[in-house]
Amino acid sequence: MTLYIYLYFYCNFLIISVNSVKLTMKQGLLMNQVLATYALDNAQNSLCKNHSNLYRNGLRSFESWALNMFDSSSKIQPGILLGNLVEFGSYKQCIQIRFDEIKGKHCLIKITPNLNLIKKILSFRNVTEKRFPKIKLIVEKSAFFWSVCVPDSCPTNDILRHFKKIISEMTEGLNLNASLDEHHCLSEEDSLTMGLAQYVSLAILLIFIGVSLISTILDAVMSKNSLISAFSITSNYQKIVSRRRPNDLDCIHGLRFLSTCYVIIGHRYLMAMFSPVINGLEILDWILNYSSTIIIGGTICVDTFFMISGLLVSISFFEHVTKNGTFNVLTFYLYRYFRITPPLAIVVLIYATLIQFLGSGPLWYDTCMAHLEPCKYYWWSTLLHIQSYTNPHALCILQTWSLTCDMIFFYFSPILLYPLWKNRIFGLIVCVSLYILSVAISFYFAWINEYEGGMPITNQLFETKYFQQHYITPHTRAPPYILGVLYGFYLFTLKEKKIKMNFFTILSGWLVAATLMTVSVVGNYSFQMENHDFNRLEASLFLSCSRSAWTFGVIWIIWSCVNGYGGIINDFLSAFAFRVLGRISYGCFLLHLILQLFKNGANKMPIYFSNFSTIYDSCADLLLVVLVSFFFTMFYELPLLNIASLFFKIPKKVQSNN
Repeated sequence: MTLYIYLYFYCNFLIISVNSVKLTMKQGLLMNQVLATYALDNAQNSLCKNHSNLYRNGLRSFESWALNMFDSSSKIQPGILLGNLVEFGSYKQCIQIRFDEIKGKHCLIKITPNLNLIKKILSFRNVTEKRFPKIKLIVEKSAFFWSVCVPDSCPTNDILRHFKKIISEMTEGLNLNASLDEHHCLSEEDSLTMGLAQYVSLAILLIFIGVSLISTILDAVMSKNSLISAFSITSNYQKIVSRRRPNDLDCIHGLRFLSTCYVIIGHRYLMAMFSPVINGLEILDWILNYSSTIIIGGTICVDTFFMISGLLVSISFFEHVTKNGTFNVLTFYLYRYFRITPPLAIVVLIYATLIQFLGSGPLWYDTCMAHLEPCKYYWWSTLLHIQSYTNPHALCILQTWSLTCDMIFFYFSPILLYPLWKNRIFGLIVCVSLYILSVAISFYFAWINEYEGGMPITNQLFETKYFQQHYITPHTRAPPYILGVLYGFYLFTLKEKKIKMNFFTILSGWLVAATLMTVSVVGNYSFQMENHDFNRLEASLFLSCSRSAWTFGVIWIIWSCVNGYGGIINDFLSAFAFRVLGRISYGCFLLHLILQLFKNGANKMPIYFSNFSTIYDSCADLLLVVLVSFFFTMFYELPLLNIASLFFKIPKKVQSNN
């Protein structure tokens, strides 16, 4: 019926425009139904009431502006039972409407079903009562969104009153609840304006670029000056693309960048799964495929960063104390802080002041509020690297929870490193004890909270107790870092000696490593299965031990490469391209979610979820992120690192390791 009315309007618009015929009785009845639905009735605001009457008369007369207003409002979309729950209408078309004093305003009405209706719809997809608890977090806050275009003089309460009445009449017996947030009503006049904070932020970013350009010119015409070279584009470009002498740990470049790619692809899947999609319920089937486990279980790749970080800190520490015989804890902390934090501060500044200008759309306000507000209010905890404890519910730059963990590990690393330096046996006892303690803490919290075992799949992930109190907390994520410290100490004691291994040992090591890493990822699959009953011990053991299993696999890869048994894997991971990409990986880490989140937030229509389309988008993400990160590294990260190195007089070898 709705499609018939929709087509009827266009056909009759052309007929009336050409022939000026009058409506028939049947056409008039249909017109009355449309007007009763889309034109506000009994508005309390006098201006809104007047404009609504003009809209009603304009639509009856098929005036172009009124037809555009109707055209840009939602009609019942197909595929609701497949999960097509969000209908954006035509956002741009609506807000561009102008007729005398009337301007278009786009409103997104939220229609929330009760749990019984959700279960009924899921039964059409063969989701049984037994499986429902496993997917409850995905669907329990599902809502239908419907867009309407109305005169911008109409206040939110008048709009909601009218459409709440219409929806109630049309869906009697379904117990649907309609709501409308005033921030989901947007007109062209709602466009943002730059303020003092925005101008200051933009000035800071441009000053860095300006200083770099001037320094490049001076570097070319003057004798070498360390301060000028610190900002010189030519000098920093050479640092990014330089071919330094190969060493045994070059495979780390490949591991680090590939892990960054894994994170970016995983986040793109997360964006795709929990953005408005036209086939939302097919995601429930996708979860049951083994291929999905590569993404769902892929969160474990973050532990690669923790292990590598512990490894490099350990090697750098022992090289330093062996050479100098002393350990300056103040320099140890300050250099690391000023190496990591200033580039982070630049990105926090962008989030807090500028990201709201990167797009627009029906969901743009929600996107900005979710990611701008935490940086406005919790920038300090981000720059102090304590946000996993102070504000886990509102992370500034979501992915930096791992940076917080890494910095806290670094703060406490002397507790591991100093005993190993002074007394090897005592140091090993301390490290092993802290490792066991962290695993035990992880097991304890998983046990008492009865976590399911795998990562919860829900668009409310960041609000879950598991995410805030287990997934991002340093005390539960420490084991890979401790293993990295121990492994770094072991490699240092070998002093570049190669360990001889026979073919059987090498083959067994690769098989064990591959098994451990595969089980760590694919192990998530069983927790999603309908016929898999919750087992408290199994889930707790998996959550507390799987990350260590993955780390042992990564350690074997590095071990094989260091000792000359990596073969083609070592050649691949140590490739020059990965050395270059590894040098910009920090920028990739900091910036990639800006592109992903705000591309999604600016969507004007739902997307179709599939592996192909998501991988396709991921490739675009990677290309753009590498390009943006290259310039970020050259204009911001490297100049700040160079200044920190000059101030603390850090050797180049230590710089490269950290």
